Amino acid sequence: REPAHCDEAAENGAAAREKKEKERESIMTTLGIVADDVTGATTVGALIAREGVEASVYFNHRTLEEDIRGDEDVLITSTDSRPMEPEVAFGRVRRATRSLMRLGARQFSKRIDTTCRGGIGPEVEGMLTALGEDHVAVIVPAMPQSKRIVVGGYSLIDSELLSRTAVAQDVRTPVRQSHLPTLFAEQFSLPVEHIDLGHVLAGHERVAGELARGRTAGCRVFVIDAVTADDVDQIARAVVSLGWRTVCVDPGPFTDRLAVRSGLITPTAVADRGLRSRSLPDDAGTVMVVAGSATTVTHDQVRALRGVEGTCAVGARVLDLLGPREVFDAECARVVFQVNEILSRGRPRVLVLALETVLTGVRASIEDMERASGQSGQQASTLLTIRFGILARLVADMIGPEACAGLYLTGGDVMIDSCLTLGAKGITLVDYVIPQIDQGRISGGPYDGVPIVCKGGLTGSTDTAILSVNRLFDERKITQ
Repeated sequence: REPAHCDEAAENGAAAREKKEKERESIMTTLGIVADDVTGATTVGALIAREGVEASVYFNHRTLEEDIRGDEDVLITSTDSRPMEPEVAFGRVRRATRSLMRLGARQFSKRIDTTCRGGIGPEVEGMLTALGEDHVAVIVPAMPQSKRIVVGGYSLIDSELLSRTAVAQDVRTPVRQSHLPTLFAEQFSLPVEHIDLGHVLAGHERVAGELARGRTAGCRVFVIDAVTADDVDQIARAVVSLGWRTVCVDPGPFTDRLAVRSGLITPTAVADRGLRSRSLPDDAGTVMVVAGSATTVTHDQVRALRGVEGTCAVGARVLDLLGPREVFDAECARVVFQVNEILSRGRPRVLVLALETVLTGVRASIEDMERASGQSGQQASTLLTIRFGILARLVADMIGPEACAGLYLTGGDVMIDSCLTLGAKGITLVDYVIPQIDQGRISGGPYDGVPIVCKGGLTGSTDTAILSVNRLFDERKITQ
């Protein structure tokens, strides 16, 4: 027989589990969204936040039911599954969807990348499997706010065919097919029907008719063209008029419009936070920038920010971060020493911690990264972001939560690893700086409540980092 104190511990554990179960049963979520990465999750959350409805993003889909703080009208989680094998992506999305179902979600969305990277077919089918055969998937890949449109089934990114953009050379998830019905037909086990722009331009009743015709023929997956925000709204009106149980599959605009048109969320007026390109004398504290994207876009944005008075930058050597433990530790010590020297001269307005490749614009080769780490390309890339996140926490703690005016994180993988090392459970979205440059507050951990702006490596213009940093200073003035 176990000692009495073991029985007592078991009873206490059972009581704690029962309490947690009751708390979970009391939580009600209206809209549940599953994204394949965190930057995608924040993008759709920011669109909804612009309607005056807070949207919470939680990083870990496995612990979603434990991490959630209370009633969340809009609950978003990331499965971090974009580069995963189809069966892994399928399973992660199915699991996340079931968690959202248990939390009371009534409408579901599968957030996809604007450039259609990743295993969209397996992920959507994972959600449909969890929800049941009475659900259909409506794919609207357009995000007109960011110049991502679909015409005749072809995806155009800022007037360029998708397959002719840098996405075709993406290291992890390249996309070399611009015709989305063809791309999706290769990914889905279910038949996919395309509804072209001509039907959308004819209005929501025509779209509803085409959807109904396809459904009668047994189709459960539809991909629909859209060029403008009004086109997306017409599709939402069509779906609402049919009264179907629908999974929205899109980068965010269709999810937002369907939620509004169906009455799931009620828009309210939100304050115009505005944009400013100049620093102000009362910008207090230090904004920390963590830049890990190797894109030319990010390089140009960081270079412009470094030209602003009061900005200091420290570069971390990619190959040293990937090296053996003693080499990694030595590189961390070198960076910490440089940051200490900067702080000893007074708090900088902006402190940029970047991979050296971001500062120089010269990428490290995959072969060199593999040699330094002793791992394959994908594993080396993952190790780099994890270790860069560890370094980001060391530097952030040198600034401290109280003195940190905000965090600007660029690069999807870098963003999630940095947030996790900061002890965050998620982000509560409040707005966007510009579409796909998302603003919120850190949720959980010692940096709870600190303003944050996050973006993927391919988005924004040259002045994006400057505008984002200034927005963080403005937000910190409001929240303190």
